[in-house]
Amino acid sequence: MWVLALGLLAWAAWLWPDVPARVPVHFGPNGQPDAWADRSVWSWFGVPLVGLALAALAEAQMRWSLARPDAPGINIPNKKAILALPPEKRAPVLARVADIVYGAIAVGLVALTLVQLDVWAVAHGADDAPSTVAISVVALAGSLAVLVVGLVRVNAELKRQQAA
Repeated sequence: MWVLALGLLAWAAWLWPDVPARVPVHFGPNGQPDAWADRSVWSWFGVPLVGLALAALAEAQMRWSLARPDAPGINIPNKKAILALPPEKRAPVLARVADIVYGAIAVGLVALTLVQLDVWAVAHGADDAPSTVAISVVALAGSLAVLVVGLVRVNAELKRQQAA
């Protein structure tokens, strides 16, 4: 996950010298840019920095939540069964829960990378954002896949730990 976040930031930094004087900062539902800004650190690095900040916040929240799985308001799959395990058997199951969070962050970062790619393409003369459909597919299908695979892995690990 951190490789993706830092990779997006590094890629933006590598492209920075060739960023034109004006860049799109918003796209309509049809993929057409509908807001522009002058070249600035924020207008170009905004998407990668938001991705990095969201990844950091999600990881901090996930670590806090998994350190206190019995706290009220913490929503994890099969919470009662997981909490019934002794701590040493609970840890591998909670690691699979963490994988769901990491996967969701990775999907979001890939979607943000596609957004940054669209900004680059339109800033350099493309008529519209070429990745608009891909962003939707990545976000929706990727999130669903991460959730389904993650839940299967959590349940498999829970059964493994209950049987051990």
